[in-house]
Amino acid sequence: MHEVEKAAAKSGAPFLAADKPLGEARIRWSQAFDALTRAAALDEALASAKSEAHRAFDNSAFALVKAERDALRRAIKTGTIWEDAATS
Repeated sequence: MHEVEKAAAKSGAPFLAADKPLGEARIRWSQAFDALTRAAALDEALASAKSEAHRAFDNSAFALVKAERDALRRAIKTGTIWEDAATS
């Protein structure tokens, strides 16, 4: 848990803010978990597509999945992932 807190602090994760209500912290934690889970699933999909390249390989589908994964990684890294939830 210490490593999660350390990484969250570096990214400006709002679920660590002591001045926020518990409900908001839970929503933000869930958002972070969902984003990381989605990023991992996209990584898996790309790895699988690469290993199955000898079969029917859809280059345009691969590019779309890669673009989504890269955009999600950037949003996590830069902290813009938190901006979306601030408006909801």
